[in-house]
Amino acid sequence: MPASVRGWRRLWQPRRPAFWLALGFNLASSALVLAFHTLVLAEPVRWLLLGLALVNSALGWWWTLRLWRTTDASGSGV
Repeated sequence: MPASVRGWRRLWQPRRPAFWLALGFNLASSALVLAFHTLVLAEPVRWLLLGLALVNSALGWWWTLRLWRTTDASGSGV
């Protein structure tokens, strides 16, 4: 099996809560950035959205790294 496929299998683990947390935080940060760029908001609200997007992105990456480190390199997900 190619190394790139093994790498994706290490991340694609829908039975693990870390997978769904990483996915949820990354989707939330994407939605916040979309709102930041498309809506006309007051400056404090824009800064709040920016801060929330950055925190969500950092949490999403943290859960992704945790998922990557807790799965074995064979990609079996056990």
